[in-house]
Amino acid sequence: MSEHGDAQAAEAALRKAVEELGGDGAGADVQAAQEAVRALSGCTGQEWTPEQEGQIRALVEQIRRVRKLNRPDAGWWHRKREWRARERLVDLMMAGGPELVSEAELRLWKNHAMVEVLLEFATSAMKQDDTAKALTRMETLHTATYEGWQQARKALADGQAATG
Repeated sequence: MSEHGDAQAAEAALRKAVEELGGDGAGADVQAAQEAVRALSGCTGQEWTPEQEGQIRALVEQIRRVRKLNRPDAGWWHRKREWRARERLVDLMMAGGPELVSEAELRLWKNHAMVEVLLEFATSAMKQDDTAKALTRMETLHTATYEGWQQARKALADGQAATG
């Protein structure tokens, strides 16, 4: 396929993902972002067994639930729900092991970052440069590993500590 055809296909995939962002529910944005990445990148991540995939998805959902329930202004009943959610998260982490926990954290971060890229792309006039920029950022996100993400977070924290 020509370079022009690749750019048109990429732009079409991005438009479709952006249109689906306002979709049916909380999982629609994540699913749209994942489909856009799969359409744009031929490489696949580490292959997990169906059981491991289920555990990773459960971990991601439980991490989201704990973050949603974590509020400083919460009442007694809300804190009790948060405490139970944290207990379930610990149980899932113990059952899954550190590799699955790392993958769940990475997926959660990638999903959030991908939605940010797609929303930024959606608010622009979608010029050719914007498409190329969005594609580059999406491919970088798709190829990110847990170790690379941790190193980048540490470097950022060290840089902020040095300046602040």
